[in-house]
Amino acid sequence: MVRIVIEDFKHMAGYNCQLSSMRKVLAYGGIKLSEPMILGLCSGLGFFYYYMKRMPFPMMLGLAVKKTEVFERTITRLGGSAKMTETASMNAAHNNLVKLLESGQPAITFVDFAYLPFFFAEGAPIPNEGAGHFGGHTFVTYGIDEEKDEAYVSDRFAKPFTMSYEQLKAARGSNFAPFPARNKLVELVFPKKVKDLKSILPQAIKANVDFMENPPITNMGLKGFGKWRKMLPTWGTDFKGENLLYGLVSTFIYMETGGSGGALFRPVYKEFLEEAGELLNNDGLLKAAELFGEATEKIRDLEEMILPDDLPNIAKLREVFLKSNKIQEAGEKDYQKQLKALDEQSEEAIKGARKEADKWKDHIPQIDKGIQAWHEVEAKAWEVIKNSL
Repeated sequence: MVRIVIEDFKHMAGYNCQLSSMRKVLAYGGIKLSEPMILGLCSGLGFFYYYMKRMPFPMMLGLAVKKTEVFERTITRLGGSAKMTETASMNAAHNNLVKLLESGQPAITFVDFAYLPFFFAEGAPIPNEGAGHFGGHTFVTYGIDEEKDEAYVSDRFAKPFTMSYEQLKAARGSNFAPFPARNKLVELVFPKKVKDLKSILPQAIKANVDFMENPPITNMGLKGFGKWRKMLPTWGTDFKGENLLYGLVSTFIYMETGGSGGALFRPVYKEFLEEAGELLNNDGLLKAAELFGEATEKIRDLEEMILPDDLPNIAKLREVFLKSNKIQEAGEKDYQKQLKALDEQSEEAIKGARKEADKWKDHIPQIDKGIQAWHEVEAKAWEVIKNSL
């Protein structure tokens, strides 16, 4: 029976699961960076209108990175490297985790959040099939105790959690699409000497500009807004009933409450531009930060259009998920009881929202204008950034 706990690991709350995981492990290794700085260093801000026919509804994603690129790009630019392990074998997965913990490094761990008991309301089934599967979630595992069947993990919320080690194994081993966890672990190889931020930031920022202005496919970057606007007019007919309601709520969650720091990472990137602008003495980056502040306002307006106030039950769902996110992030002693009460409110609102779904289609022209307004401000921001470097 293995028991290994990194006792001096320090938990920190964060905006996003991957950014905060990276921040904590870097800090443990002596490199102290903010989450916004990590987002900028990995050239991570993006836009992705993601949809495949097997999916119930499109996804709006706000990062320009895949799988382990947040970790690989950041540590590489700092002068180090990253090692990623992935396996279908539960024994190999266990051994990989033990080996990394025994080396003295807290483990950046990919998991399917449907298997995480602390994510959901009191009494929720685990795995929570109703919540769906997402294996791109990460947290830091800083200890396990097989005899007690305990794992000690640090997510983005206010406090760390203790969960069953068997539950951790299940979460790590999930193969559910669209982003299967498959027991992925990330190990950071720290540089002997950390590169100076002033020397590496311009390259990182230029790479992010290039992704947004010249994306690899047309449903990414600034072109992705056009893809969204092209597909939006048929949302009301392509997706009906429960699928439409699920999709509208999911879109709101991806944009605001699902671990993006709000407004699809734009406030976080605004903070990065402010940090980088001060560090590099670059007024253009500071001007772009102001524009990302404007973009954030446009996104929040758009979120209210997607779950509009004049459809009161649909608007109630927006209210419930905002409250739920705040309660979950704060992590008070009875937070799961509070989440259960909100789940009951959500179920009641969904009953009424079903009757409002057909009327939602009338909001599509307004939503299209909202997307256009966001795109115009953000395109201007990226142009200002490009011209400042």
